[in-house]
Amino acid sequence: MCATGFNAAAYQQSSRTVYGIVTEEVTGEVVIGATVSLYRDSIIPGKPAERGAYTNRYGHYSVRELKPGNYTMVVSNVGYKPYAHVIHQSQMPLTVNTGKRSEDTIDIRVDVRLELSDINSNEVVVTAERDRPAIERISSVTLTPEFIKDMPSLGGEADVFRVLQLLPGVQSASEISSGLYIRGGSPDQNLVLLDGVVVYNPSHLGGFLSSFHADAIRDVKLIKGALPAEYGGRLAAVVDISMKEGNKEAVHGAGHISMISAGIAADGPVDSTMTFMVSGRRFYGDLLASAFVPPDEMPTYYFYDLNLKLNKKFGNNDRVFISGYFGRDVLGSPASDYDNFDLAWGNSTANIRWTHILKPELFISTSAIYTDYNFGFDARETNYVDATTTNTTRFASSSQIRDVTVKSDVEWFLPNDHFLKSGIDVTFHRFGSGVTGEIDDDIDKYINKATINALDVSFFAQDEWKISDNLRTNIGGRLYYFNQGNWIRLEPRVSIAYELIPNHTITTSFAVAHQFLHLVSRNDLALPTDVWFPSTSNVPPSRSEQAVIGYQTTFNEGMWLFSIESYYKSMSNLIEYKVDAEFTLGVPLENQFTSGRGAAYGIEFFLNKRIGDFTGWIGYTLAWSTRTFPELNNGKTFFPRYDRRHDVAITFQYRLFEDLRFSATWVYATGQAYTVPSGLYVYDPSWSGGTRELFTERNAWRLAPFHKLDVSLTHELTIFSIQSELILNIYNVYNRLNPFSIYTDYSYNFESDSSKRVIKQLTLFPIIPSIGLRFKF
Repeated sequence: MCATGFNAAAYQQSSRTVYGIVTEEVTGEVVIGATVSLYRDSIIPGKPAERGAYTNRYGHYSVRELKPGNYTMVVSNVGYKPYAHVIHQSQMPLTVNTGKRSEDTIDIRVDVRLELSDINSNEVVVTAERDRPAIERISSVTLTPEFIKDMPSLGGEADVFRVLQLLPGVQSASEISSGLYIRGGSPDQNLVLLDGVVVYNPSHLGGFLSSFHADAIRDVKLIKGALPAEYGGRLAAVVDISMKEGNKEAVHGAGHISMISAGIAADGPVDSTMTFMVSGRRFYGDLLASAFVPPDEMPTYYFYDLNLKLNKKFGNNDRVFISGYFGRDVLGSPASDYDNFDLAWGNSTANIRWTHILKPELFISTSAIYTDYNFGFDARETNYVDATTTNTTRFASSSQIRDVTVKSDVEWFLPNDHFLKSGIDVTFHRFGSGVTGEIDDDIDKYINKATINALDVSFFAQDEWKISDNLRTNIGGRLYYFNQGNWIRLEPRVSIAYELIPNHTITTSFAVAHQFLHLVSRNDLALPTDVWFPSTSNVPPSRSEQAVIGYQTTFNEGMWLFSIESYYKSMSNLIEYKVDAEFTLGVPLENQFTSGRGAAYGIEFFLNKRIGDFTGWIGYTLAWSTRTFPELNNGKTFFPRYDRRHDVAITFQYRLFEDLRFSATWVYATGQAYTVPSGLYVYDPSWSGGTRELFTERNAWRLAPFHKLDVSLTHELTIFSIQSELILNIYNVYNRLNPFSIYTDYSYNFESDSSKRVIKQLTLFPIIPSIGLRFKF
């Protein structure tokens, strides 16, 4: 380690700033959220830090207004060995310092490299963790890819969204959906970011898996509501995912083979100032099936995703990142089928980002972003009119969004414990959408097709202010302009955290949010018909107002976290198709929408064991979610399908031996709200089939409760000198027959030669064992 000095006389006469970058010792990856604390003279148990800061997503920190004196500086983060040293006013700081400063400067650059650690607890770690403000934990959780990979999974495929579904306040729609329904919001109301870039449909296998390859991820942050002003454009929540930057020391790699897909990732240095990361994953079931089934007799399905990232360092203060994501799903019927369909969707993103330390207290990030999302479904049914003539009917839908974005953010460490963030975001959208009803095959084009260009401009500013040792606030706002309809919207945001006594904090927050992009689905077809549509003069932006109040505490030397949060959220201008929507030529698509309002409220309990060989959590949610549309359900309020009254998740990981780890999850949820037949009526008495079903009010029935236990056993071993892990997963250990849906059918009695209508249940997954392999090189 090296250090450069500073002028002692200048140090004694005025305050100064300590700043720098925190990275990992081995890989050189930046450490996000590390705690930097400076204690006057030395650390005394119970004594708060004189000053402190936290590293941002680029590892940068800045501590201002240090008064003359001696300081003990502590840099720590969970999973790393703490780094501590003493700064004397009459000598050089004993830290890594890569910045060259002049003799008369009062700014001290301290770049620190933290070592990974398996130590369960340490007094320095505990002290730093106590100083971490509760205001940063309001409605938010951060997960590491290591934790995600060790959780039980169906088919052995580690999945980010499946693990997030285990948190309180987060529900899934069904066993085959990785979609996140957060505090009464639908998946399209979540802002999903990959390295700061919006991903519109982050799923594979029709929602079964998320689009994110665990080997390419550095960390995942979920904010469930009452968002700070730096996030906008969605009503419900934020899933902020950061990709790895690349190992600066040597080329390393990792891979996996599950029963669903195979993937590989590699990262390393290009030269002394540049690193790379690349990863890829593909479904391989079609490749195996093609060896046994003729191609024209087999449905086509595959998915893939590819992540790329380059990180170039220009001196100590400038870095440029180039990243991209490419993913696609393709599904088609066998070529020999007379009735056929094609379904495809995918995302392509690219981001060029420049970060610059303008001054020790001023950090700037600027990005140029391109996003292309497209979805298309096309189904054709051919019927014989007579022996030689056929007629073809067609159902189709399409949706495309192309975005070009320029954004710039500033982080400014101001005097008197103010931390200011502000930024501007300018996005040009190009929307294409189309939906068909039935048309003859010779009309080979979409009806109700629309192409809309839109300009989206937003500005935000927020001030995180430490008013006293016990009181912190984050006050800000976001201003939006959307040129389609000339919509201007202001979104105030505020969060407050007050520490009653050490480690016991009351929190509250309030946020207004707007969403100018709407995802609308046809409910009259059992087909994927999702269409993204922007706000226009006739389609106002959706709006939500959410208030949260909670309590947080840590105990047992910081190993445990317990929190309670209660929330209420109102929503307006929610969009659905009308019941009598006309998908015919010449009828504008936006005229087929109807708007309504919604509400969501509940209370969440979360007990989290964070450090040690045994980690995990218990979460419980008591919640209600409702919708009211004047033109749906006769104007009566109804529950959406994903409304859950009770939701319980218990998850843990435990290291049994040095080379053996065990993990398990148990979940329980109130049954889905469902619309079912309640009777029959006769519309044509002249024949036995002249009856139709009467249905309950929308979602007035409840399916049976959902619950299951999943377990996983991971054995660490070496195969041909390659560090590997063999994983055994058992899904639905006690073979619970959970309902996916219910339907009516006829049950025939042979003795009486009669039949009657009965309700039957469809169950998807019984007990399923699976194996997988992970390896590193």
